[in-house]
Amino acid sequence: MTDYISFIRSKVGHDKVFLNFSVGILTDQAGRILLQKRSDFVGTWSLLGGCWELGESSIDALKREFMEESGIEIDVLELLNVYTNYEENYPNGDVAQTVGFLYRVKAVTDFGITGFTNEETLALNFFSEKDLSQIKIISPQQELMIKEYFTNSFGLGH
Repeated sequence: MTDYISFIRSKVGHDKVFLNFSVGILTDQAGRILLQKRSDFVGTWSLLGGCWELGESSIDALKREFMEESGIEIDVLELLNVYTNYEENYPNGDVAQTVGFLYRVKAVTDFGITGFTNEETLALNFFSEKDLSQIKIISPQQELMIKEYFTNSFGLGH
């Protein structure tokens, strides 16, 4: 599978492009959501997920990205919302209008998050809605996704 982001960036450089992402919300028994401490956007936390590769469905992309970023195999339960009107500026100078598909997911088997790290993930942790005031979320798009999840109120048109 070709790395789509590298491929498209070889054609357009840092110019703004559309990028499609799938992200998932996995909760623990206490209702807290799993977040990833990012290596690329220093000091930020995000939902797990990522960009689709060419020929990949949004669900297949989410399953692949979740495994890469956490080591957790997931099943996708439902589409919660789609977010389309956000611009992302990456540390390397790339710019994208991101189209984010938010799903509720469950783990296929028991898992542990303690000590999991890789080139994308510095740490994994579960957070309650109250805990979120103590951390920086990666983007306004993900802030809205998380807010809508905790309030169970999903708006249209963002």
